[in-house]
Formats: sequence, C-alpha cells, structure tokens
Amino acid sequence: MIGFMGAGKTTVGKVLAEKLGWCFMDLDQVIEQRSEKRISEIFAEQGERFFRDMESQVLSEVSTNAHTVVATGGGVIGREKNRHLMRNTGIVVFLDVPWKQLLERIEEGQGRPLAEGEDAMQRLASLYEQRLPLYRMADLVIDCSGQSPQDLAEGIVSRLNETKLFLN
Repeated sequence: MIGFMGAGKTTVGKVLAEKLGWCFMDLDQVIEQRSEKRISEIFAEQGERFFRDMESQVLSEVSTNAHTVVATGGGVIGREKNRHLMRNTGIVVFLDVPWKQLLERIEEGQGRPLAEGEDAMQRLASLYEQRLPLYRMADLVIDCSGQSPQDLAEGIVSRLNETKLFLN
C-alpha cells in the first residue's frame, strides 16, 4: 500500500489483510520497534536520509513475506530501488486521496516530522505534487473519495480479482 501521509494505508491495510486472511505489517511500526524510537525521534536525531536508508532496508526484508499486506511510509516511493522492489515482489496499491482531505487528516494528526515547522503545509503540498506521478505508477490506483476503509478494502479485492493481479 502506498500513498501520501494521511491516506489511510495502515487503516485500509489492516482491513484488507483481514479480508484476505493475510498478515499485516506497517513499515513505520517495524522501524519504530527495531530502533526503539519513534519516527519523529529518528528524523530529529539522525535525519531523514538515515530514516530513508532504514526504511529501504526494512522494505527489502519484509518484501520477502508472502501473503502479507504492507503499509509503507508516504516517502518510500522516493527511491527508485524501493519502487523496483515493490513492483517485483508484490502488487502495488495506491490510495489516492484528494489533497484537501489529506490536509485535513494531516492537520488533525501528530508525529509526522515532515508536517512540522513554519512552512510545513507549503512544503507538503510541493512534496505531494512531486510524489503524485510516482504514486500513480502503482498496479492499482484506488480513488478513496468518500469511502470507508471497509468499502476500500472490498473494492481492492474486487479489482485484484477482476484484473487477475490477485495471486493466491
């Protein structure tokens, strides 16, 4: 599962995994468990590059797990090797949430290092525009406008079956 921060990758991913009878992994949670630090602490103490290196390493490890729905961080698609790895080891699903809705979710949430600071929303809008073409290269692009996580998961299963991307 890919998408910008606040897209609902973890929420939808958990529901999808349950529907499929698969395992669920959240890449950020795995990183936090391994490092024994919150993502925001990693960013603050060691910087974004260190975090992205760690993210790539964990993605490489979890991509070998069969029958697992993986919710990635919003920036995982920034590295070509990550995009290549995801496309070659699974089915990439982009949760496409309109910017206005993402902005509302981001403003409500906490613990998002890239959403902090004076010009954060301007930087995020720019980041969103930069990443959008990469997100849209997914195997499935799911329009998330006005749908519940349950509806989205059902729609993803249906689309996977229709497109014959679904691998048992």
